Amino acid sequence: MEKIVSYCQTYFLRAGKVGYNLACMLSISGTRRAVSADQRTGVTDMRMSLSKFLQWEFNVLIYQKLGWGVAFVYIIILGKLYLFFNRKEKCKIGDAVTTSFQGCKSESEIKSIKRDIFRGILFHYHEKLFNAFSSADALRTFLRLHMKSEGLMAIEHGLSKGKGVLLITGHFGGVEFLPGYLASNNYPITIIARFSSNHLRNISIKKAGEFAARIIDADNTPNIMKAICDSLKENRIVITLCDEIDEWRPSRHNKVLFLGREINLDKTINVLLKRGGASIVFGIMHRNDNQEYKLVVNSLEEMTKRLKGSDNMPVGAVVLKYLEQNIYNYPEEWYQWKNYSGMRISPSPRTRVEITESPSLVKPAFGRVS
Repeated sequence: MEKIVSYCQTYFLRAGKVGYNLACMLSISGTRRAVSADQRTGVTDMRMSLSKFLQWEFNVLIYQKLGWGVAFVYIIILGKLYLFFNRKEKCKIGDAVTTSFQGCKSESEIKSIKRDIFRGILFHYHEKLFNAFSSADALRTFLRLHMKSEGLMAIEHGLSKGKGVLLITGHFGGVEFLPGYLASNNYPITIIARFSSNHLRNISIKKAGEFAARIIDADNTPNIMKAICDSLKENRIVITLCDEIDEWRPSRHNKVLFLGREINLDKTINVLLKRGGASIVFGIMHRNDNQEYKLVVNSLEEMTKRLKGSDNMPVGAVVLKYLEQNIYNYPEEWYQWKNYSGMRISPSPRTRVEITESPSLVKPAFGRVS
């Protein structure tokens, strides 16, 4: 292992200051603390996240040289290397899964779920990188070959009212392909996004333009709520995530149990409903076992019918509980487990809401796109 670490350090030292910081990250010892780079070079100590690590420009060049099919193997190797030297993050995810499924699943089942979740996280980054850095033609080809949908009439019905559609989703499955798929089918899409680098921001804005989609840059938009309302007034589909809990505007009065944790409900959806009266739909992009993706869309009315005991729930609670059931059914498709520990523990026992139907679990495939 020392030889591997030494090789990685030498490799990244040659790549410059960013590479040096990454080498320091990879030399984490049993205490799992990052080595302070400024002791040797004066460079400020930073720990690179898995997202930034995999999106590092040098790695992106390698993905593009390898081709996106082979690049997945490279991402798996990088991901395992990262998690080996960042065991705290790996343990945080593992503990979250154990807490959520303890008493519901056997130890062997939980172990299998954890393994699938780590693989699912790397699938997500492969999808994210391919979505951002592939050519527009390659992405269109992939979307045409591998995407299917169910329930798009819920979006059509919402648009027919002329007040826009708020499409709510989660950090789940092939969510990165959701905007491109709808935009490539001539739906007017607006995306709310944050970017980990200016390079990714510029590429994403350019790609959105090629698909006639818009991006609301959350870091550079003074009034995000106004920008969302303006898009809805133009009768566009605004895509937003319901599980970015650290970005919520929490309600003081409404609480919800989510994955066994009590959290104050986000009031953003209710505010948007009052301001513009947009139609609410929930969409989730599943990875299919036949190596295709399937977008499943449900209207608010459909969700209320399927969720037992949701008649008097706020809209924000309904979509969150709907996402929760998908997470319980397909935990490997949710990639926000590392944030689970940040949720406030509920003093009440965990309650689950049942859905009458659930989409099938699936896996991604990139081999047919060059």
